[in-house]
Amino acid sequence: MRWTLDDVIEAAFTTLEAEGLEKLTLRGVARTLGSHLNSVSSYVKTKQTLIDTMADHIVGSVDVTHLPDEPVERVRTVATRYRDALLAHRDGGRLVAGTFTGTGKTLRVAETIVGALLDAGYHEADAARLCWSIVYFTLGLTQEQQTPSGNPRGSFHELVATGSYPALARIGEHLMASDSFDDRFRYGLSRLLPPGA
Repeated sequence: MRWTLDDVIEAAFTTLEAEGLEKLTLRGVARTLGSHLNSVSSYVKTKQTLIDTMADHIVGSVDVTHLPDEPVERVRTVATRYRDALLAHRDGGRLVAGTFTGTGKTLRVAETIVGALLDAGYHEADAARLCWSIVYFTLGLTQEQQTPSGNPRGSFHELVATGSYPALARIGEHLMASDSFDDRFRYGLSRLLPPGA
């Protein structure tokens, strides 16, 4: 059977869901595909190329159509859809972070965000920096959400109780609040994109 790049990418996402980013390999993708390594490596030569291609697929799945007329709301909508696309895949935040393929799929998301910021009256430099800030914030929060962790609350409170961190002691109950990641995302966007910006 002759496989296509789409088949390889589909198998790569199946492998990612089953094994996580750390264990994602070309050999594992070939196993999922039920094929030989050379069937995969004829499309993607290295794990990094595979990751770049998968990242391009994730970012390319972000819908930039049917957006609100108001520019800042357009940015909020695209940022929310970007986060949703990352969360749709195991380790999606980590997979996309640090990649830049420069394809039309990736650039159209940035084009939509920057275009809306320019329409909202931001200067060119501010629009560029704010676009990066939104992308970095979204990637970072998504990675934290997708990374399983133990309960750090006990050690945090013990360290703060030593008196060595007076500022953290003042805000401790807020810092360790049980806000959902959705709440954190909305709050972060509200600070980056204040009303009437």
